[in-house]
Amino acid sequence: GEQGADYVAFGAFYPTTSKPKEKLEKWGTPTAELLEGWAQFATLPCVAIGGITPENSAPLVRAGADFIAVITGIWNHPQGAAAGVKAYNAAIKEALAAMPAA
Repeated sequence: GEQGADYVAFGAFYPTTSKPKEKLEKWGTPTAELLEGWAQFATLPCVAIGGITPENSAPLVRAGADFIAVITGIWNHPQGAAAGVKAYNAAIKEALAAMPAA
């Protein structure tokens, strides 16, 4: 942040076809605990990316991801991109609603 970054991205959280397998193997797979730590100690927003679907996004949202970045889940959604966006919005809303009040 002090160097001018607007956010930090962590991923790939889940298997993805958007990144070469070699890079995924080299850097490993982060966990939701990483997001929890980031949210607790940092002020710079964080983005979760990599293989995120409406069905597996809740743990990342609850862990403190400020944003979810997706490609395939939107553009390859069986009912089209707009339906994909709606599915993610509903999943995020549900995950947030399940969190205890601050």
